[in-house]
Amino acid sequence: MDELRSYVPKSIVQSEELSLRKTDGGKKGYIAARIAVKSLGISLTDLSFTKQGEPQLPNGFCSLSHCQDYAAAVVGQNPIGVDVEAHREKIVRIASKFVHVNEYPFILPKDEIVLLTRLWTAKEAVYKAMHHPGLALATQIEVAPFSLTDVTGEAKVYLADKTHRFSLQFSTFKAHQLSIAQLITSK
Repeated sequence: MDELRSYVPKSIVQSEELSLRKTDGGKKGYIAARIAVKSLGISLTDLSFTKQGEPQLPNGFCSLSHCQDYAAAVVGQNPIGVDVEAHREKIVRIASKFVHVNEYPFILPKDEIVLLTRLWTAKEAVYKAMHHPGLALATQIEVAPFSLTDVTGEAKVYLADKTHRFSLQFSTFKAHQLSIAQLITSK
C-alpha cells in the first residue's frame, strides 16, 4: 500500500475519507481509483462527490470502480458508468437479484460464472450512469443478448414513461470483467 500512496497527493493519503476505509483492500481501492482518475489527465482537485457518494466533475461525467488488484475510471460528456469485478462462484447464488427474465436464455451453463459476471458489471455500470437510487437491476435494466466474444453491447433502462438506451463495452482479463455503460438516448 505504501507504493500506491506515493502516486497520489498527501492530502488524499491523509484524508478523512481514506481513514474511514476499514480494510487494507478498501484503502487500496480508494487510492487506486484516484490514480486511475489522474491517469486520464484529470486533476484530483476537480473530482468531487455527491451526497450519495457519486463522483462528479465540473464539466462532464465520471465513474469509478475497483476490485482486488484493479481499478478503473471513465469520463464522458454523457452519463457514464464503469464496473470491474472478479469472476466468483457467488455470482450464481445472487443471480435472481439482478437477471431480467429476458436475459436467462443467453446465460449458458458452461460459461455461467463469466456470463453472469459480465451481466452484473454491465448492470452496475448502467446503474452508476443513471444516478437513480433504487433502480431495480432485475426488472428495470435489461441487457441485450451477448456472447463472450462480444466487446460491445446494449442495455435499456425502463423508468416510468421513459426508456433510456445505453451502449456497453466489455473487457475480460485475468479472471475479471470490466464493463462501461454510456447513455445514448432517453425517450
